[in-house]
Order: sequence, then C-alpha cells, then structure tokens
Amino acid sequence: MKIEHNFTLDNFWKILLSGVLFFYVIIAARNILIPIVFALFISIILSPVVSALTKRKVNHILAIFIVLLVIASLLGVGIYFVSIQSKNLITDIPQLTGKFKLFLDNSAVWFTELTGVSAADQLQLAKDNMDKFVSTGGNFIGNAVDATSSFLTFISIVPIYAFFMLLYKKNFKDFLIKMDKGSEENLIDIVREIQKMVYSYMSGLLIVITIIATLNSVGLIVLDLDYAIFMGLLSAVLTIIPYIGIILGALLPLLVALLTKDSLLYPIGVVAVFAVVQFLEGNFITPNIVGNKVNVNPLAAIIGLLIGGACWGIIGMILAIPLLGITQIVFRHFDNLSPYALLLASNHEESSDKTINLDIKKIFRKSKKVD
Repeated sequence: MKIEHNFTLDNFWKILLSGVLFFYVIIAARNILIPIVFALFISIILSPVVSALTKRKVNHILAIFIVLLVIASLLGVGIYFVSIQSKNLITDIPQLTGKFKLFLDNSAVWFTELTGVSAADQLQLAKDNMDKFVSTGGNFIGNAVDATSSFLTFISIVPIYAFFMLLYKKNFKDFLIKMDKGSEENLIDIVREIQKMVYSYMSGLLIVITIIATLNSVGLIVLDLDYAIFMGLLSAVLTIIPYIGIILGALLPLLVALLTKDSLLYPIGVVAVFAVVQFLEGNFITPNIVGNKVNVNPLAAIIGLLIGGACWGIIGMILAIPLLGITQIVFRHFDNLSPYALLLASNHEESSDKTINLDIKKIFRKSKKVD
C-alpha cells in the first residue's frame, strides 16, 4: 500500500522562501516593529488595570492616562535611583582604571612565568590593539550617539503606541470578529489565550526580577562591595535573557571584586552568591511564580534566543521567549500548523493526550448523531 505524503518539494520551497522573506522583513523593519511589540506587551499587562478603573466609572481616556502616568513615575524613580548609583561608579572609574592597570601588570608577570612570553611583547601586542581601537574610535562614538538617539525615540514612542492600543482595544476586537466570521470564536479564543499567557509571564517575570534583585543586592552588601545595590539590580534585569543573563550579570560584580578587594575570597564570594541565587531561581523561584506559562521547550528556547539575538540584538533575546509562546499558541489552533506547535511545546505528551481526548469526544458525538 503506497502512503501519500502532503510534504512535497514545492511545499518545501514555499516554506523556505516564506521564512527568508519573513526574517528579511523583521530585520529590515526592526526600528518600526520593536516599539510596536513592546507597546503591545505593555498594553496587554495594563489592560486589566484600565478595565478595572473603567468599571469604577472612570473615563476611559483618563483611566489610560492615569495608569501610564503611574508606570512612568515608577520607572522615573527607578531610573533616578540607578543613575545615582551609576554616577558613583562613573566617578570612581579613574581609580578603578589605576587598579585595573595594576591588575594587568600582575597578570603580565604571572603570564610571563607561565608561558615565557616577555612583558615587552605583551606590551607591544596591547599597543597594537590600542592603536586599532583608537583608529575605530570615531565609528564607536558615532554608533553610541546613534544608539542614544534611538533609545530616546524608543522611550518616547512606546507610551504613545501603548496609549492608542489601550484606547482602541474594542476596535481591534471587532476587527478580529469581522475579519473571518466563520472562525470568529476561534480567533477570539486565540487572542484571549495570548493575553493570558503574556500577562501571566510578564507579571510573574517582574516579581522574579524583584526577588532576584533583592537577593543579589543583599549578597553583595554582605560582601561589602561598592555599588552593591546597582549591580544587584542590573544583574536581576539581565536575567530577563534566559540561560546567559545570569552570567552577564555576574561579570561586573566579579570585576569590581577583583579590582577593589585585596583578597581572592571576595571574587569567590561573588561567584558563590550568584551560584546560590541561580540555584534558587531555577529550582524554586521561577517554577513557582512564572511556572510553565509560555509552554516552550528548552531546545526551541535556545534556538529562539539565537535567532532573536541575530535579528534584533539584546532586545530580540528578551522578546524571544514570549514571542515563541505566542507562535506556539497560534500554531496549536490551526490544523495545518499544529505539527509545528508540537516542536515548540514543552508538554508534548500532555498536548497529545488532550488531542486524543478531543478526537475521542468528536467520534463519540458523531456516533450519537448517527444513532
């Protein structure tokens, strides 16, 4: 008996070309898409609060304005606090630079004893690299200016997008209903499931960041490190990037411990603090607070992080997990795309059991109709 396959070479080329076109568009239009996606997530998180105020007879526009103003005020206080901490760090940079040079000198002596390469050769190599760095300094400064202007544009336009998304929420719902009347319930169910997933994931993530920031800061304060609160908060924010965020967050405290303390016990203590916090975060904090809200397996998450980083940089890595969760939900609700949802899902056996149970129920209903 010959088995017919739906997957043909023609379908393969269609999928491949569609994928290439999709990634070309999201890379080329990144400056447009990134603020829109951020605003979408913000509007999903704030939507229940706006709805609660509206039910209390508060004008809809006023409710949106109040919620955004409160969020902006909280962010402003946080940025002011972080700026004070970072200002102290910037003020101490010359002193840290001197200690860093001393650290390099000691390391050069150790490296010479280990490899036999003379300190003069090491100095010449450093000089050559420094010349290359200086020659590209203009490009670096230009990129920094561009990044700053892009950031200012970003933080000014995202609240505007979020305001109008919250204002015209009903219009979007009516659009989905009228777009395809034959499947309006399915589309609404998809949107509601996406809203629930994003809200649960983002709100849980904020709680996790707060807990990790507290634990990191307390640990660094116990070690008597300078800028402990700033580094604890920064490392907690970096945990938004799964798997590698904790490593990036530990680098600055480790470097400060090496430069400002005379004993190696302090760098070892920093590693111990972050190892303990990582253990608690991975085994107790995140599973109990965030849980499996996104339903994305680790392999798909790692690939998504790499693709997100290649397309949108650090922001792409931050958004990769919730976007994969949204993709998995959309795929799961369409028969032609449901096999791809299984590749992304973490609870494959559970999803399969649900599908089997639904199929059995359909068969049972059909048999009753026939009877």
